[in-house]
Amino acid sequence: MRNSLASLAVAFCVSIAIPSFAQGHDVPVPRSCSPQVNAKLQQMINDQSRSYVENVMVCGTAEGTRVNSGGRHGSHHIITVDAQLPQGNIVRVQIAINDSLDGAVSATRGEQVFAYGQGYISGGGWAAGIHDVHCSTHRTADNGWVVVNGTKTPASCR
Repeated sequence: MRNSLASLAVAFCVSIAIPSFAQGHDVPVPRSCSPQVNAKLQQMINDQSRSYVENVMVCGTAEGTRVNSGGRHGSHHIITVDAQLPQGNIVRVQIAINDSLDGAVSATRGEQVFAYGQGYISGGGWAAGIHDVHCSTHRTADNGWVVVNGTKTPASCR
């Protein structure tokens, strides 16, 4: 009986502790958009990584937003951003925002956009993309976000 209670107590403590490990770190939004903000993005593009890269940041100027309705992972708002890299060139980046996880976030041409999440090499008209711009859902990721003209989504991950 004592061993059963002790095992139950340990299991309870572990079940409480596990979500805290999945809780991502909060990374602040930079005060301004500079090419250095896009340094990890540039490295990911240069490496042509074939897997997702955690904790990638992008900032730049929006070209606009389109909506992909439905699909295996639900509807997404896709913001296209022109981002200047530290090497000086400008690349197009897509920010994929899952409407059911992140809410519908859009940007119009000329708005300043920051995003932080999981990076990937894209295709078509984009050099790369950022998704998982929401509170962390796994241990290796920080809490993601999107900021359009100073409005951050999600506002917090507490």
